[in-house]
Amino acid sequence: MLKYIPVPVVDHDAILGIEFNKRFEKEMHDYYAPFVKKKRKVQLAKETWEYAVTDSIPQARHAGSGNSMIDVVTPTANIDVKGLSIKNLKTGLTTEASFLQILKKSGDTINTLFESNNFQGLKTMFVDAWLTKAKKAENVYLFVVVRELETKRVGYCLFKTETTDLTNTEFVQNMTIKGERGVHVPLMDSEFGATYINIAKRRLEIRLNPTNLSNYLVYSHTVG
Repeated sequence: MLKYIPVPVVDHDAILGIEFNKRFEKEMHDYYAPFVKKKRKVQLAKETWEYAVTDSIPQARHAGSGNSMIDVVTPTANIDVKGLSIKNLKTGLTTEASFLQILKKSGDTINTLFESNNFQGLKTMFVDAWLTKAKKAENVYLFVVVRELETKRVGYCLFKTETTDLTNTEFVQNMTIKGERGVHVPLMDSEFGATYINIAKRRLEIRLNPTNLSNYLVYSHTVG
């Protein structure tokens, strides 16, 4: 099995390149400029972060869209980029982002699996499908942008995927009901956030806990 592990800030240069933060800040302020000039609210899409990360890393290329989970390819890493937000960094979990969504007819059985507590079936449908994608690339990292809405501050953190000794049986035993329509899956230590299956949306999702990730978060800039 694979698991997301936060990367210490001291190791960022080796993965993102020296002065990544400085370049990332410039890329984003260049993007904000037309909105600021016309006194309009800055509009941010997932691709905005993907392009900014790509253009902030030497020799990187954008690889988003399609069926791949990789958004940015660099000489040393394959990066999945997510953008999350939170009202205040100390208020709990961020908004969610999706790793995988099942739109095909095969996903029609999700409610039956959930209502019968068939966690093995849910793992096969979501986690195993995600693993298949993740294993198609080497040196996979998760780059997460976190926006604090109250202050408009933007930070980011980096995770690496690491193989664990957890067997299939142990993984399924660690899956638990989350709220009324969700199932927690152990793809990340719970102190750092939550990875879970959203039954209603048919998605494998992630939320982060910025408070517990404070030692791994890098402040970049303020929106605007």
